[in-house]
Amino acid sequence: MTYAEIQTIQASGIPYLEYRPQPEVAEDIIITIEFTPKQQSPGSDYQYTQPEFRFGDLVATRADWEHCHKHRLPETELDTFRICVMELVDNLTPSGELLSQPRWKYGLRSSHSKDLVWFEEQALVRVIESNPDWF
Repeated sequence: MTYAEIQTIQASGIPYLEYRPQPEVAEDIIITIEFTPKQQSPGSDYQYTQPEFRFGDLVATRADWEHCHKHRLPETELDTFRICVMELVDNLTPSGELLSQPRWKYGLRSSHSKDLVWFEEQALVRVIESNPDWF
């Protein structure tokens, strides 16, 4: 428990500091990384989109999830990963115009390997931890 100084009181000319206990509050640390992509011309066929997943999200591969779902396997059989790297892939002309629709790639590491494996957004599904409604 921490204490915060509230006020100074004098008694018989001697100053005393008054402290009160402060409850410890566990606050989530939020780190936000933002960037502003170059605005495309009004006639452009392509625009930047928000990523479907965020850094630290718990995900599984879509193929593994579909296999578990199809065979009614318990959630514990699903291999899950935390997103540890995100990359925006955009093909640009020398003038900065998009040549194709930008896409997000996600780097995952399994708990038993230090190798980084890259996945496209559509190859992943979000896993809700301790999901009672697995099926």
